[in-house]
Amino acid sequence: MPSTRRVEQLSVLLKEEVSKIVDRELEFPEGAMVTLTRMMISKDARYATVFFSVLGAEESAITAILEKNIYPVQQMLNRAVPIRPVPQIRFQPDQAEDRRERVEKSLAELKRTGEI
Repeated sequence: MPSTRRVEQLSVLLKEEVSKIVDRELEFPEGAMVTLTRMMISKDARYATVFFSVLGAEESAITAILEKNIYPVQQMLNRAVPIRPVPQIRFQPDQAEDRRERVEKSLAELKRTGEI
């Protein structure tokens, strides 16, 4: 079982590589901006969840594109990183980002009305 520090380093490396691959290789609808926000790796480093957020397009459309291309992305990732085994990735919309935006909007509204 990898150490916590190693899992964190692996997370940073994989996020960078997956970001490069998604940016270079995948086509998204005009005006869509897809951001890989974070990566969560299982304790045994066999699986990795790549969280993403979307601006300018429907989240479901972007999710479909990412899921359709997961096998080629995984293959490119396997070639790009010098570790074995490479964690199996999956993509998931980042709900934490949505919650953060709602909290910020609520705080801005409270400030605007003078309640805080």
